[in-house]
Amino acid sequence: MSHDTYRSIIKLDFQYAHRFMNYPGEASYLHGHSGYLTLEIEGKLNEHNYAYPVKEAQKLAWEVADNFHHGTIFQEGDPLFDLVLQGYDQTGMKGTTNRFGEPAKVLDHELIKSYPESRVSVSKGPSTCEWFCTVFYELLKDKLNIKRVQFRSSSLNCASLEL
Repeated sequence: MSHDTYRSIIKLDFQYAHRFMNYPGEASYLHGHSGYLTLEIEGKLNEHNYAYPVKEAQKLAWEVADNFHHGTIFQEGDPLFDLVLQGYDQTGMKGTTNRFGEPAKVLDHELIKSYPESRVSVSKGPSTCEWFCTVFYELLKDKLNIKRVQFRSSSLNCASLEL
């Protein structure tokens, strides 16, 4: 049996903090997660007998994920955003490089705006697992032939987006 199309699968994990603004319950408090992202990239086998170069795909995915890694995600309009930025300014907590020591890339999309020098991002909506699936797809769809995105923030919270 011959197969023409395969999927390269990349996985990465990063730690982030967020809160659900105006949520009734403990999730309204600033708290952290380990996020687990899985991307399935479809393609025909190349001359090296794989569907897509995994290292290249991981680098592209990290260009997005690095904005969240050890960072905080605020929803637009969250009053804690300004307070955190003021605290970072007062303590001199600023940086300009990503986890690879390269200049940090700013995300400026209708769904998310990042401030890498402060390791914070502002989203249009709450940073749910579904939101992460949408954001990674929207920011990478022109670079990778993504067929499935999955994001997990805990053993209970997981979502996937099939394309």
